[in-house]
Amino acid sequence: MRVWRIILGLGLCAGVARAEWRNVQTQTGIPKDVTVFRPGFFAVATDTQLYVSRDGGVTTLNEGMAGSFLRVPDCVVGIRTDGMLRSVGGCSPADDGKRLFPDDGNEYEVRAVRVTADGGVGYAVAAELPLMTPQFRSSLVPPDGGTAAWGVLAPPQPGQTAQPQLAVLPPQADGLAQALFSVSSAKANFVWYRGTSAVAYTASGITPPNSAHGVALLPGATPDKPLAFFGNDTGLFRGTLGTSANPFEPIPLAPGAVDALALDVVSGSIAGTGFGLLLLKQADGKVTAFSAEPVRPPALPGTLWRQNTDLPTGITQSALQLACADASYCVAILNGPAQNVLIYQNANAPDVNELPGSVRVDEGTAQDVQLQLRDGDGDAVRLSVTVRAPGSPLTIVQAPLDSREDSGLKLKLTAPPAVCASQTSYLDVVASDGLRAHDTPKAIALELRHTVAPGAPQGAVLAVDGGAFFMGGPPGTLTPTRGTTGCEPVKYAWTTPARAPVLTEDAMGVATLTPPSTRADRCKEGTTSYDYEVRAYDGELSSLPATVPVQLHPWGPPDAPFTSGTREVYSGAALGPQATHLCAAAPGTPATPGLPPVSTFWSVLENPSGVSVLALLGNSRRPVGSEPLEGSAVLLASATCVDTLQLKLRAFNRITVDGYVLDGPPSDVDVAVKPRWVPVDAVQAEVTLEPPEERKVRGRVTTNPPVNCTGMRALSTVVTLEDPADPSRVFDTRTYPWAAGTFELDLPPTCGSASYTVRTRVQEAVAEGSVKTPEVLTPFSRDARKVELGELDGELIATCGEGARGTLRQTIPEGACTAVDLTWTPGESPALEPLVPQGDSVTLATVDTQLEPLVGEHVPLTVTATGEGASEGKTRTHAVRIGARPFVTVARRTETTGVGTDSGQFGVTVTLRNDTACDVSSIRYAETVSGAQVLPRSVTLNGRPVTPVEVTEQHFEVEQVPLPAGATATLTYVVRPALLTAPTYSGTATLREVVVSRAEAPPASTSAAGAPAGARA
Repeated sequence: MRVWRIILGLGLCAGVARAEWRNVQTQTGIPKDVTVFRPGFFAVATDTQLYVSRDGGVTTLNEGMAGSFLRVPDCVVGIRTDGMLRSVGGCSPADDGKRLFPDDGNEYEVRAVRVTADGGVGYAVAAELPLMTPQFRSSLVPPDGGTAAWGVLAPPQPGQTAQPQLAVLPPQADGLAQALFSVSSAKANFVWYRGTSAVAYTASGITPPNSAHGVALLPGATPDKPLAFFGNDTGLFRGTLGTSANPFEPIPLAPGAVDALALDVVSGSIAGTGFGLLLLKQADGKVTAFSAEPVRPPALPGTLWRQNTDLPTGITQSALQLACADASYCVAILNGPAQNVLIYQNANAPDVNELPGSVRVDEGTAQDVQLQLRDGDGDAVRLSVTVRAPGSPLTIVQAPLDSREDSGLKLKLTAPPAVCASQTSYLDVVASDGLRAHDTPKAIALELRHTVAPGAPQGAVLAVDGGAFFMGGPPGTLTPTRGTTGCEPVKYAWTTPARAPVLTEDAMGVATLTPPSTRADRCKEGTTSYDYEVRAYDGELSSLPATVPVQLHPWGPPDAPFTSGTREVYSGAALGPQATHLCAAAPGTPATPGLPPVSTFWSVLENPSGVSVLALLGNSRRPVGSEPLEGSAVLLASATCVDTLQLKLRAFNRITVDGYVLDGPPSDVDVAVKPRWVPVDAVQAEVTLEPPEERKVRGRVTTNPPVNCTGMRALSTVVTLEDPADPSRVFDTRTYPWAAGTFELDLPPTCGSASYTVRTRVQEAVAEGSVKTPEVLTPFSRDARKVELGELDGELIATCGEGARGTLRQTIPEGACTAVDLTWTPGESPALEPLVPQGDSVTLATVDTQLEPLVGEHVPLTVTATGEGASEGKTRTHAVRIGARPFVTVARRTETTGVGTDSGQFGVTVTLRNDTACDVSSIRYAETVSGAQVLPRSVTLNGRPVTPVEVTEQHFEVEQVPLPAGATATLTYVVRPALLTAPTYSGTATLREVVVSRAEAPPASTSAAGAPAGARA
């Protein structure tokens, strides 16, 4: 932190109210300029001497001085008011006697001069007497050949005056030093030199600011945009040069005249930079000090100023100038001959012990926190705050502290709702007074507290087999249901009421209730209710309790039906349960009043031998399978006669209590069924007939009860078809080697209706003879069927030398009578050989053996049907067409026509050959062409033109083509092919509409003349 010390006189302390300031005075003269070379080493130029103070020792040059600079580490060179250089003690002979302004007979009064800290670049302005004409010079400008060591800087515009306010910057990143001159005693007019290039800034506006009392120049974001400050009688102004013609804006500050100021931006850090100090004279004539609060880059420095309350009161001399060595040591000169040097030293780092060690914020709330830090020396301090652990749910908004004296920050801490666990994060605070070595950190714990308890559970979900708790029943769980508010619980805690079953809880608070199972608890009527309480716990806070009512119903589930896993019974005997319920009547124990009825259910698990299992319930018997079936007992019947059969049954008891169905534990019982035969004379045969067919009747025989052990017994069944009017008239009898199965009997052939009786008996051969069941008579009847004739099935084919031959079968329509006699009568033509009938078929042969008179002709044939019992017969005449096997071979070739091969027409030659020894003369030939146009007038037959029939562009037919035995006929015609299309050809020879040509072979691909039809010649 900055420490201000005042020491009156040379090392004197008496009479000073505060010991943080040190006040000395020059030996003679009024101060005009001050230069600080390093902490403890400075020089003050007065109108009569150069006052040099180095680590408490004082050296003087008793000549009127305008300024000074440091040539070597300890050599101070003074600049006289006329511009001549003089080194202290002759430490720099090379400089002694040099002049910054010429010795040309004119008188110059140096008003302002500044040399950069390294002594490399200097700027100065002097007033040339008596007209007070300003002349600007710089070490950057080569001498003009006269006696001056520095050359003249060209002013940007006329009308300027030389003023003592001057600030310089050493060479920046672009290599150029800079200077800012105040050039008016009335207005805030300036000249800014960047190297040797000048820019004028003229105060403007309705009330332009008055002339500057003090100026400061700082490096900017870029070398061409430095940051400039000036103070005047109304306050403090700041602007970025190189941006606009009027860049200066006022900085908020207490009322008064800012007479001297200094700023530093190179000694700070990321936590704070922009050390600043100014002296302000109030309206009451007293001088006060203000410190600039450092900023975090890239914010502009010198924005916020706080009064330094440690500056002694009573100082009334106006400040003339203020100079600093970085941010640790400053010297101000005051307007007067005594007590005219004020020394400031930034000796101590900020004290952060005043800041709180922790801040607590409750979830869902916002809290305003002021981190207020008043430096022990009264300096302005920058507080930088960062959250150490990103991801903290706290929202932190920073704002400056509303105080002109106290440093610090305002923080608005907002905690979100539903923070389910208290947590601590940290604010890393760094206090900075603008001097890097004084940065002081402190960690402030941010305690986000979880304060909202979870909402009471909404109840609990009961999970138990059967959907409800029963005395003696299975245990179940009570899973709490989360409440509607608060955080997700990490577990639940239960409270058991008096005399209620104690709950057991898992790690998450799911409770398990095991109902009481003693006979005293179970065997009584009425439902018992208990109110349990459950609380939610979210890891820190517990909710209010919620009541969970639980009902325990009486009785509970039944017992297992069997106490033993094996049982032995005889085939045909019943097997019942050994136990039903704890509260049921037992030997020597009465049944508990009010106990609901208990039912037993049975199912078959394993039955490899096929034992019959029937459930008995009242008067009903139902077969038991893999699905449970209710029965007071099961009737077991063995399917064999010699072996004991094994099967496995499963049984369980069921009771219904208060509408809930409770199943007891199942019993798996291995049952051994011993054999027992069912006598044949103790059973009744039962016959089921299917609807009778025309020639047969079918049916099924069963016994009730079923006869067992059939594979070991000589069993048979006799089935007889009788005339019900005369039982001695037997139509058919069958004997089958079984006691139950399917049968069939032949019915008498007839077309009329009739009635019959099926007589059935089951019998068994034994040593004493045979044992029979009572005979069962089953009557049935069949309806009459009409006599109907369908189409003939078959064909007549003519062959050369053999005539037409074939076998024809007369079909009977579906549903018509098939027990008929058929009579076949041929027509007069063609002449036939004698007919050969056989059943429903007849074989025919013609007398003529040639092809010409037979192919395509029809043979008339009359069929007459008569049947026994039919009301009338049926006659039908058929016309059977004589067909033929193909006997004509068709061959084809094409060739070009006309002169040359480009006439565009083709000739087609078709050859028909009779492959038999029979002459034919009535062949009709049809030709079809694709991809070409037929020229009808080009058709010839055996070299003679003929007129085709049925002519189109792609088709024609020729009638009466003669083909003697083994001979050929030649047909020719011309076609005109379509463009880019290869023609294709096909032809058919018929005789009386019967196709007699053989199928043509597919054409070969060739381009030669005379190629097969279908190829281009």
